Amino acid sequence: MSSVPSFNVQKRSDYKAPDFTALDIELTFTLADEYTQVRNVAHYKRLTSDRKAPLRLDGADLELNEVLLNGMNCKSRVEDGQLVIDDVPDEFELTIENIIAPALNSTLMGLYKSGTTYCTQCEPQGFRRITYFLDRPDVSAKYRVTIIAPEYGCGVLLSNGNLVDEGIKNGRRYCTWEDPFPKPSYLFALVAGTFDIIKDTFKTKSGRNISLELYVDRGTYERGLWAMECIKQAMAWDEKRFNLEYDLDNFKVVAVDFFNQGAMENKSLNIFNSIYVLTDPTTGTDSNYYNVQGVIGHEYFHNWTGDRVTLRDWFQLSLKESLTTFRDQEFSSDVSSRALTRLQAINVIRSVQFAEDAGPMSHPVRPEQVMEMNNFYSVTIYDKGAEVIRMIHTLLGERLFKQGLALYLERFDGTAATIDDFVNCMHEVSGRDFSQFMRWYTQDGTPEVTAQWHFEPEKSQLILDLSQHTRPTKNQAVKEPFEIPIRMSFLNQVGQTVLPAELGMQGMILLTENKQSFVFTVPDADTLPVLLRDFSAPVKLQADYTTAQLQHMLAFCDDPFIKMDSATQLIKRYCAENMQRAKEDLPLPKPEAICSAFAQVLNDKSVDPILTAMMVDIPTLATMMEFFTAIDLDALSKLRNHLRTEVATILHERFAEIYRTHYSTAPYRYSLEEAGRRAICNLALKMQAIYLKVSGKLEEADDLVFEHYDKANNLTDRLAAMTVAVHEELPSATKICDDFRDMADHDALLYDNFFRTVATAPLEGTVYCVRKLMRDPHFDKTNPNRVRALVGALVQSNPQAFHKDDGTGYVLLCDMVQELNAINEQMAAKLLTPLLNFKRLDAKRRQLAAETLQKIRALPNLSRSVYEKVEAALGA
Repeated sequence: MSSVPSFNVQKRSDYKAPDFTALDIELTFTLADEYTQVRNVAHYKRLTSDRKAPLRLDGADLELNEVLLNGMNCKSRVEDGQLVIDDVPDEFELTIENIIAPALNSTLMGLYKSGTTYCTQCEPQGFRRITYFLDRPDVSAKYRVTIIAPEYGCGVLLSNGNLVDEGIKNGRRYCTWEDPFPKPSYLFALVAGTFDIIKDTFKTKSGRNISLELYVDRGTYERGLWAMECIKQAMAWDEKRFNLEYDLDNFKVVAVDFFNQGAMENKSLNIFNSIYVLTDPTTGTDSNYYNVQGVIGHEYFHNWTGDRVTLRDWFQLSLKESLTTFRDQEFSSDVSSRALTRLQAINVIRSVQFAEDAGPMSHPVRPEQVMEMNNFYSVTIYDKGAEVIRMIHTLLGERLFKQGLALYLERFDGTAATIDDFVNCMHEVSGRDFSQFMRWYTQDGTPEVTAQWHFEPEKSQLILDLSQHTRPTKNQAVKEPFEIPIRMSFLNQVGQTVLPAELGMQGMILLTENKQSFVFTVPDADTLPVLLRDFSAPVKLQADYTTAQLQHMLAFCDDPFIKMDSATQLIKRYCAENMQRAKEDLPLPKPEAICSAFAQVLNDKSVDPILTAMMVDIPTLATMMEFFTAIDLDALSKLRNHLRTEVATILHERFAEIYRTHYSTAPYRYSLEEAGRRAICNLALKMQAIYLKVSGKLEEADDLVFEHYDKANNLTDRLAAMTVAVHEELPSATKICDDFRDMADHDALLYDNFFRTVATAPLEGTVYCVRKLMRDPHFDKTNPNRVRALVGALVQSNPQAFHKDDGTGYVLLCDMVQELNAINEQMAAKLLTPLLNFKRLDAKRRQLAAETLQKIRALPNLSRSVYEKVEAALGA
């Protein structure tokens, strides 16, 4: 029997300032696949008054060759993953030489090979896999980096900062880079390889010309042009919105295919997962264009919120990530669509983050303890954290928020800050007390707000009673009340928005106690309170709306979130009312209220088509699972399928008309208008296919979908047709898939779309198909993009197949986790997330899931990342 591993837990309260700091470091890399020599010459200075404190440098998987103190041999030892040197002076130069093997580094942390390219990923603790150093975010040093590589095969040698020297010596090419700004080790970057280079310039508001360079794989030049445009958009936006100008003479972005994350904000040398750089009409969808824009913006914005001001410790991770996520959302809102960006962000919170809050890995936005820091790059840290920043913006307004941000960046420029530092700056500029608000950072869980109201005709007053409750979580049995900003308005009988004087200029009330009442002067009892406009706080709202009132808000409210939520609430209500009938396999009633509301939305020309498509599409099963605490997956799947069929059938004439109106074979152009046209057209295609199939017109459905695929001149339309054909099991599915695979044969990112289409099919044989595709030559378990596209799509986006009650989905996951645990523990741990809330499932699935987790826990050499999640799930 394997012994259960033991890992230390790190606590925020244990933070201790470093005993030493590094003033500067000179690195020399002599690159070779399995024998890269790293020479590290660093200048250290003692900070502690304890003259006996030894120097402790972090390191992992390093072959140590030499250690010199001020040029002389010195005694050193390696213990607990650190190089320890006793009896060091107060200031000294330390030279370390070590060997690493990038080509054998499957963790994709530190220096590794991505295909034929050398690249790095150092956040959070990857630099210690390169050389021994103070690998912590509160130690910043100036870097000078020399890269030496064979003259042929590595035509491009990059690192942070400015190029100061280059040439060829002894048959090897070299480049030397200097970064004038001190930075922590996690922002170090190195890239060496052969690329197509897209070059451009950006003129800052002060008149400086910034050299822009985008490095992409050979043959993909055209696919990088949109990303370059997005870089310029981001630079211009940050100057205009927050008065933040770029600070170096060059900005470089490199796209690589092997990457654990989406991208990394290394100072002046951003390294991106290629999926967030490469796109064009034939290889990228409208969503790809939108996501490239957002992720390019996110990483660029880190230059100030993350690079210039960094973190004291990793418990402050949300300081940089939530603030930058808020900034990238605002960027997308301003340059694309505010409504679309907001609704997508809200969907992440309500379908993914709420589930994390309710699960065994629940943690506050600022965690108090962690076992493995990589597990806390989470939707709570990023997305809920961004909602917390948004609430600060809501409470202060744009002017004061910008003043607070400017003060924060000025005061802490070049230093390592904390969340408290940021909030204190907001307090200083506004005079506002944030002591209760800080509970959003310190308490985990999702607040549940209950709303009831009644009208007093003699006073023409509506009394609104609100209460809040947050369920106990593993580490916090008692929750104090949050400060919850609730944007609201009223809606009268004829669909007009009413703003009583009591709401003030902001149209907002503050819920700060467990129970509060608010009084509003309104014309009559039919004037309806509209609560939580723009999703002004990340809470669950339970309100006493009737079905007719939800239909009224969906039809007439001017807030996109309220419209979307009203549609969701109608579906949730239908499911709750008919859950027992679905369990007993009884006939289900027609969803007349839903169809009536959807018809009204489809006929409303004032709503953007892309938003209409979101509102009238039945939510995914993963989203609907969050409607209920205890999940009967079979009954819920039955209800969802019934809703899709009935909506498609009852509204089939309208969907047919929409398809005819919006279908086009004109040359592809990415714009919000065109993306909206394609979105509503492809929704209509899906609904028509469903209707025709259930009406016994399978051949007609198949002809419609195949023609859509065959005539498509862009990936958005082509992929929409392939998805319908596969998911609805149309006769042409095989022919379409074969054609798509031939087209994508030499393009891994494009081929990933085929993997995702098969893996997300809610069909009986999907798990078998996924396992079969794991033997496809295009699948590579060492490449996170391939794993995410096939196995990740199954376990994260297809609960019907993954949670199949024969346990085959769990067996597949267990096998994949076992393989990845040994080569890339980050990916192994991420795949486990959908299984963590298994205790919400039925008894049979709970038993199968528990057995799977127990089997994983018993694996030999279980990684810290996987162990933490498994132990949390089983112990919850």
